[in-house]
Amino acid sequence: MGSVKDLKIIREPTETEMGEGVFVFSDRYSIFDYGEMPDHIQDKGKALCLMAASNFKGLESKGLKTHFMGLDKPNQMRIKLVRKIEPIDLMPDSKNCMIPLEIIFRDALPEGSSVFKRVAKGETTWKDLGLDHDAKPGERLSKPIIDFSTKFETFDRYFKNVNEVIDYFKLGAKRMDEIKKQALAINAYLREKAKKIRWEHMDGKVEGAIDHHGNIMWVDVLGTLDEDRFDLDGFTLSKQFLRDYYKKTPWYAEFMETKEQDLPEEQWPVPPKLPQKLASLVSDIYKSACNEWTGEKHFDVKPLKTLIEEDYKELKAEGIL
Repeated sequence: MGSVKDLKIIREPTETEMGEGVFVFSDRYSIFDYGEMPDHIQDKGKALCLMAASNFKGLESKGLKTHFMGLDKPNQMRIKLVRKIEPIDLMPDSKNCMIPLEIIFRDALPEGSSVFKRVAKGETTWKDLGLDHDAKPGERLSKPIIDFSTKFETFDRYFKNVNEVIDYFKLGAKRMDEIKKQALAINAYLREKAKKIRWEHMDGKVEGAIDHHGNIMWVDVLGTLDEDRFDLDGFTLSKQFLRDYYKKTPWYAEFMETKEQDLPEEQWPVPPKLPQKLASLVSDIYKSACNEWTGEKHFDVKPLKTLIEEDYKELKAEGIL
């Protein structure tokens, strides 16, 4: 069980053969690497599952391999499974296994992007990230940049540059070039799909695996409001406004302190619940975004622009946001 979705294993993978499973998308949500937050967002699971399925189909039509097999229900996705191995065991010729790496692509550097904090701390440089200048918050990039962090650790740990990734995982430069090239192709697909519905793709993340034939295969979930940030006329379509809400609470400062001190989970402070009006608005935004992204009316809900121009502004006027 994960923070926001569960996995039912139908057939375990082996060293030579892929397994099979089902992702059950829940209405739970997670931010700041905390894990499950106290509220459930109605129909969020269905909305994300349908968006993700649409993306996997789109990527496969462009020749990219994914673990998507089909939908069992609107919130249940049948997938291929591979093995989870330790980073030290990952080699250029490894097969049928996860790549324990999160790949982040950025078309823009919005306010709140973790990149600025990392550069300020000296953990990376703009040159390491592929830029020839110092970026500013809100900057739209002429070419996307790629960033990398660990997967399967308690907290994400970013790498300074791609050379550090190659040294750590022993995948080899050729394999990493292939992964990066395909990740940029995924980013291009999401960027163009967003443009067609008058959204703007800001950034996102993907996870990869190596199938039983040694091919790169894209897994987990991608191109949803949980994995990516989109912009609609200045409004950020993502979990960001939930992050922004919690950043104003005393809980956020307490939790950030526990992360800095590397305290165990049982000592983490418990976050407060969302106001009911905010939880309802978040639900409607997820559902409306799903309708627009897939081009199908899965939910009876107001258009996104109406939700933003009326409902969101009402919550701001009431001081909830």
